[in-house]
Amino acid sequence: MDRNTQDLGLVSIERKGQTATVTLKKPPVNALYIDLFDEILRALDILEQEDGIRVVILTGGDRYFSAGMDLQAVGKGPPEELLRLMEVGYEFFQRVEKYPKPTIAAVRGYALGGGLGLAIACDFRIAGEGVIFGLPEAKIGFSLIWGVTSLYLRTVSRGPAMDLLLTGRNITAREALAIHLVRSVVPDEEVLEEAGRLAALIAGNLPSFAPRGIKAVLFEASRETSPRKVFDIENKYLAEALSRIDLGARLKEHLSKP
Repeated sequence: MDRNTQDLGLVSIERKGQTATVTLKKPPVNALYIDLFDEILRALDILEQEDGIRVVILTGGDRYFSAGMDLQAVGKGPPEELLRLMEVGYEFFQRVEKYPKPTIAAVRGYALGGGLGLAIACDFRIAGEGVIFGLPEAKIGFSLIWGVTSLYLRTVSRGPAMDLLLTGRNITAREALAIHLVRSVVPDEEVLEEAGRLAALIAGNLPSFAPRGIKAVLFEASRETSPRKVFDIENKYLAEALSRIDLGARLKEHLSKP
């Protein structure tokens, strides 16, 4: 097997330059359950240890990014299994959101419920023109699960979030762009290529240690309401960054670019 590819079973890893693509492979709809949570995290852990990988793209199939929680598996298990799934899912989404390397969701097909939550847990979302997003939980009687409510409210404003949750309706990629749910919309066949271009821009523009600090500042600051506490968070990571760079050289390099 090519050393740049790795098959973990329900997910695969493909490396190209400074970017790795993790592809969900749980037919037919990439339903989220403990098995897929575990393998996604295993792939992310592997890539976190590889210094040469600067950005991770997460994608699914042509028809389904992910249809959300595996309701069939939940229905077959005892009640305590559902409670365990809630805890495992919470830890999973926390780890994806806090992942130190930049992440890009390259979305094609359907991204529903927890599948949309998985895309939102990534730092960026690139959507194909044919993508359908939706939060059908309300039609079943659920509120949001796995602690992802805060993800929605930090990604889109309260109005669009309430719209999606209380109507249970699906939206197109273009409407998702209008509410800033996605960064860009491209033809379906160009989604991975566009995600790769964004990954290359990130990887080539920052020192290798910078994304970890930037993501940490945004994550911590988003949970604070005090300007002074946010300022203190900034200063903590500024001190760390200054200890690792030659500021004069970096400024000179930056100013020399057109």
